[in-house]
Amino acid sequence: MQILHSFLTFFLVVSGLFVLISDNPVHSVLFLILTFCNAAAILFLFNAEFLGLIFIIIYVGAIAVLFLFVVMMLNVKIYSSSNFFYYPFILLGGFILAVQIFLFLEKAFSGSSFLLSDSTGHFTLLLDNLNGIDLFGQGLFNYFLLCVLIAGLVLLVAMIGAITLTMNFSSPRKTESVARQLSRSDNFLAFFK
Repeated sequence: MQILHSFLTFFLVVSGLFVLISDNPVHSVLFLILTFCNAAAILFLFNAEFLGLIFIIIYVGAIAVLFLFVVMMLNVKIYSSSNFFYYPFILLGGFILAVQIFLFLEKAFSGSSFLLSDSTGHFTLLLDNLNGIDLFGQGLFNYFLLCVLIAGLVLLVAMIGAITLTMNFSSPRKTESVARQLSRSDNFLAFFK
């Protein structure tokens, strides 16, 4: 499991890097989708199924596909940039960010009694046996049922509003008169000969 986590993390970092350095915007959005899928796989590996599904449904299914359609509709011109003057700044910024995250995590977990304890038990034994999705579902429907219903009603009203705003009721439509079209003859064209 440690090897799989290391592989997915490395693949996540590489695909995130290709989002930045890709010249083609369509390829950049496709690498962004791959990055979100890798993050969702890592969340599934840590038994956070709900967050993994949210990553796939919201980020991949809606936002990244919207980016892809917008980029494809805009017909962005691809310019070849052969100068790599900004790559050292990206690497320097990434290195500084990694050092800061490492120092923060070391400071946060250095005085933790959880890491220093010699207990042979696993910390997941202290938690409930329910999955993440079961916990979210029970919490939402037991304690926040009214909020869930109001949120569903707000989304329904927003969807109906978006549909009615895109419909055009006042456009004058030309009606066809089939009988008038069939009754025409070529005498009218013969007049212009």
